[in-house]
Amino acid sequence: MGTAKSKGLPRCAAHRDCFANKDGVCVCLGDNDFYGKDCPFYKATAQNDADRQKSYERLVQLGRTDLIEMYKVRVAYGSQ
Repeated sequence: MGTAKSKGLPRCAAHRDCFANKDGVCVCLGDNDFYGKDCPFYKATAQNDADRQKSYERLVQLGRTDLIEMYKVRVAYGSQ
């Protein structure tokens, strides 16, 4: 998998649809060598967006706008 020298981030060609894959580079992990196994952190962008939306809605339901502001929670694209 290797490391992208310009950013110090590892290259990843395993999952192009991963939320953390930006132009073939993993922006979440410093090392993505899992010794021949699949990445345990992989999540498709669509699933990540859906999970973030559910979290946002739950925080709103609980009235925890303080947490939304503190962690800069954003609504998933195309919603609200």
